[in-house]
Amino acid sequence: MKQFFKFTFASCLGVFISTILIIFILFGIVSSMLSSSSKSVPTIGDNSVLVIKLDKPIYDREVNDLSALISSSSSSIDASSSIGLTEFIATINNAKDDPKIKAIMLDLSILQTNGWATVDELREALINFKQSKKKIYAFSDTYEQKAYYLASAADEVLLNPAGHLQLTGIGGQVVFLKDMLKKFDIDVHLIRPLNNEYKSAGEMFINDKMSSANRRQVKEYLTSIWDNVAKNIVDSRKFSSIDSFNNSVSRLETFMPKDALEKKYVDNLMFRSDLEDKIKQDLKLKNVNWVTYKKYRESLPNLIKEDAKENIAIIYAYGDVLQGKGSELSIGSRTIVKQLQKAVKNTRVKAIVLRVNSGGGDAIASEEMTNEVIKAKKVKPVIVSMGDVAASAGYEISSAATKIIANKTTITGSIGVFGVIPNFGKALKNHLGISYDTIQTNKNSIFLSPFSPMSEDTKRAMQANVDAFYQNFITRVATGRNLNVNFVDSIARGRVWSGEDAKFLGLVDEFGGLYKAIEVAAKQAKTSSYGLIQMPKAKTLTEQIFESVQGEAQMKLFTKELGKPYSLFLELKNLSDMQGIQARLPYIVNF
Repeated sequence: MKQFFKFTFASCLGVFISTILIIFILFGIVSSMLSSSSKSVPTIGDNSVLVIKLDKPIYDREVNDLSALISSSSSSIDASSSIGLTEFIATINNAKDDPKIKAIMLDLSILQTNGWATVDELREALINFKQSKKKIYAFSDTYEQKAYYLASAADEVLLNPAGHLQLTGIGGQVVFLKDMLKKFDIDVHLIRPLNNEYKSAGEMFINDKMSSANRRQVKEYLTSIWDNVAKNIVDSRKFSSIDSFNNSVSRLETFMPKDALEKKYVDNLMFRSDLEDKIKQDLKLKNVNWVTYKKYRESLPNLIKEDAKENIAIIYAYGDVLQGKGSELSIGSRTIVKQLQKAVKNTRVKAIVLRVNSGGGDAIASEEMTNEVIKAKKVKPVIVSMGDVAASAGYEISSAATKIIANKTTITGSIGVFGVIPNFGKALKNHLGISYDTIQTNKNSIFLSPFSPMSEDTKRAMQANVDAFYQNFITRVATGRNLNVNFVDSIARGRVWSGEDAKFLGLVDEFGGLYKAIEVAAKQAKTSSYGLIQMPKAKTLTEQIFESVQGEAQMKLFTKELGKPYSLFLELKNLSDMQGIQARLPYIVNF
């Protein structure tokens, strides 16, 4: 009884403390919202230099992030704790023609983006800005590889004398959980079509190293991406050859600042304050207005022309594919289907751009969305813009579109499916003393139980299921891309391709980013003057407060605080959450 009261008191105390914390959080959110609503639009003065720091997560569009409010230790709470690629490109285009903006200073000491395709789109926007004859200065305390790639588009690349330049080429580390699962007595069955040797997603649960097929495909698509990165750096910096560049990278010859300067990877070594003085001198100005990207963006409330007489609808499909509603950073089939239907019914929408940035997920959800794309295409042009990754279910959704636009460094393909069936029975019995007794009317009444071994009948049924899904998948692709189904099968089998290789194979149509896709959509719709309607509408902080009760904001917060180790936890969580057939990118690759 004493223990009962002890635990009851602890539970009540926990509820009380949680309530107080929630009140403080809500108070902070409301205060932040009230203060932000009372702010006037900033005024940008003459002789301004746009200072761009990319130290916030970069998504396809701007999203409010409730987790930033929860984790902020600053008295100045900023809920807009992300940078939207759509808005970033439009902002740079505006600065190009803005007489008040005299130059851009990139501070790339931190660059928060996952994929190379996003960096490519940022880079193209900066290259386009240079047509104005205004200079771009890039600075960093230490250049990480993607940051240097972005910096190479600048007129001058500057490095802190105490920093370093980290150019290494692209390396991947694939995570395997077999030995850990064995320690916890967790059995995992991987079921995939027999010829899907490249569909290696489930291999992380049953192997302790890469299969030969997996190793081959990773090597090839990483090499393809790096070849494009290397070529662009060599061209921008006017190096003698790609071979000499790669030799230098392989030997880490430019890691130290003096070596980077000597080999002309950077133009000068200086501290940031010295660069500010240099910019003043170059512009021949005694005083310069240093305008942050955030302030300049806020000065452009009507940056994107919305809801004109004729419009292009941009539907954002970002994150894992799942059934149901989804969220800002996950793709819910019900949400995407609804948005496609709304865009089709809206007579002012002349074409649809479906922005896909996903490694895949639930196969049934993928089928629902693919079916809706097919229906929408019969009414209006549907142009897919691929982001960093549009693979597996992300590719199936794309395959039915009128046209597919991808970057050379996009990761795509992975046309294949698999099923992962875990058995936690031994783990629960051996480690927690929990066991199950079974009663059933038929031989397989506990079909796919996570607490019992799979029967031979179950294995046979699941194999037939994944085989049927795969045949449907390659048929979808063959129909959507006007390819022979046998050819699709030969290049599918779960294999991952770079965007460049995918175009060669006929899996994508043109190279380019989001705004290239918008141009193609406008051309297909035969409209030259149009607005952009972003769908679904970004969620407000109030909506996210209710979502946080279900743990979404906390999950984002844990990801931010715990970093890469948290991804391992998520993989185990995904393992237990997986239902049915999966069409997702084969593995975690950190690079």
